[in-house]
Amino acid sequence: MMTEFEVRRRVADISDAQMTPARKARMLLRLGKCLNAQAADLQPATRRVATAADPNATASLARMARHAVELRREMRDEALTFLRGS
Repeated sequence: MMTEFEVRRRVADISDAQMTPARKARMLLRLGKCLNAQAADLQPATRRVATAADPNATASLARMARHAVELRREMRDEALTFLRGS
């Protein structure tokens, strides 16, 4: 499971690397794929915890899943920025 810090550090490394914009975009999209898988893994865990009647754990897992999806969207937007040359 990647933390936001790790994701942002990888984005900075990719941005600073000497690569073509297309290669940077591909690497960012690959990172986004990992985040998507992470969010997908959190969904069933959230449902399992919800049945255990622990509202704090349920809210925490749901928040982590939403955050992974938001980070994935940021990766996609960043990749588009590289492809557009901005």
